[in-house]
Amino acid sequence: MKFAFTSLFATLAYTLVAVAQPPLQTTINFDDRYCVGSTSLQTTACSTGENGLITRGFPTFGSLPTFPAIAGSQFVEGFNSTSCGACWEVFDPNTGRSVFLTLVNTAPTGFTLCTDTLLALTGFNRTNVPNSIPVEARAIPAADCGL
Repeated sequence: MKFAFTSLFATLAYTLVAVAQPPLQTTINFDDRYCVGSTSLQTTACSTGENGLITRGFPTFGSLPTFPAIAGSQFVEGFNSTSCGACWEVFDPNTGRSVFLTLVNTAPTGFTLCTDTLLALTGFNRTNVPNSIPVEARAIPAADCGL
């Protein structure tokens, strides 16, 4: 019983800290490669290793619970990053929409999303989407992304 209480308290504390943090000002861009569900996670920094997603039972992009809401991110530092599988909420202040993203790969800056996910979030279409869109983001518990 003590373990269950301690675990519950730790989870609650983590959730409160994640929610209490101010959002990070960052950017999003897109890449159609993140829209292909059959793509092997072997092609990403979050493939294998202790923190890899394949190691956790997710062999392809489409096997992830949030697919196609997956992303490469600057917060994934490289192969086997502790940020592999992290869940982030990205909010577009221009539309008032948000999406929960599972991190699967590296990116030079901000977040790189499946094009369809970015378009749904921002309201742009393929003919008018800019290269980089300002958004707000915050880390949230991995459970919010089904992991």
